Amino acid sequence: MKITTYALTTAQPNVDFRAAVVADLHDRRYDHILACLQAISPDCIFIPGDLTETLEDPYTPQITRPGLDFLTKAVAIAPTFYAFGNHESGAQHKNLRRAKRHALDRSKKGRVDPTWKTHIRKTGAVLLDEDFITWQGMHIGGLGSGLLNPDRAPDWAWVKNFASQDGYKILLCHHPEYFDRYLRDLDIDLFVSGHAHGGQWKLFGQSVYAPDQALFPRYASGLHEGRLVISCGVANTVSPIPRLFNPCEVVVVEVHSQKSPTE
Repeated sequence: MKITTYALTTAQPNVDFRAAVVADLHDRRYDHILACLQAISPDCIFIPGDLTETLEDPYTPQITRPGLDFLTKAVAIAPTFYAFGNHESGAQHKNLRRAKRHALDRSKKGRVDPTWKTHIRKTGAVLLDEDFITWQGMHIGGLGSGLLNPDRAPDWAWVKNFASQDGYKILLCHHPEYFDRYLRDLDIDLFVSGHAHGGQWKLFGQSVYAPDQALFPRYASGLHEGRLVISCGVANTVSPIPRLFNPCEVVVVEVHSQKSPTE
C-alpha cells in the first residue's frame, strides 16, 4: 500500500489539518488500510465513494457490507466523512450497459435505499449525501454520482450554495471528471476524488484508461491545479486485469494557512 502526501497552503485563516483519503474500497479487505491510518494519525478521514459495491436493496441485519464495517473501525481513529460514489447506487458500468441495451429508465432505478443511510449514520461516520456540514470551522460537502440521471449529470445545484459559504470548503466528489465539467469555476478550496483507480495501468507515468474518461485520462491520479486531489484507490477491482505500475494508495492531504509576512 502506497502512502502519498500532498502539502497545501491556503489564504484562508486558521486552517490546519491532516486528512487521510480512502477511496474505492469496493468491499475488499481493509486490515492493512486501518494499519496505515493508525500510522498516519489523521485529524479526519475522507471517503469519496465506492466504499461498498451496492446499497440498492433495503438494509437488514443479515446483509453485510465489508466496506461499511470499515466505517466503524475508521471512526475510532478519526472523524470520518463519507460521500457516495456510483457503485453505492447500483450505477456499476456493467449495469449501465445492460440498462442501455434494454432501454430502461435509469432515473427510476438504483438509488441508495434510505435504510442503508440510517445504518451508515449509526456507525458514527458523517454521511454527506448531496449536502454539507461545518466541522471545526471548515465546510465539508459530498457530491454523488450522476450516472443514473437521464443526462448523466450530478445533482449539483446545491453546490452553488455550498461554494458561497465563508471559510475553507472541501468537496468530496467521487468523479474527478466533474471538476472540468461543472466545478472548476466555483469558489471551493479542495476537491477530493477517486473513481479512476489510477488508470489501472501506468506506462511511463501516464494512466492508460479510466471510466468516463476513456484512454489516457487527464484526471486519474495526483494533484491538479493545487486543489483537486485524486486517489488511485485502495483495492484492485478490475479482475482479472491486475494493476500495472499503479499500486493501491492511501492519500494524505495536509493543509495549513499561509503565514503573513510579519509572522
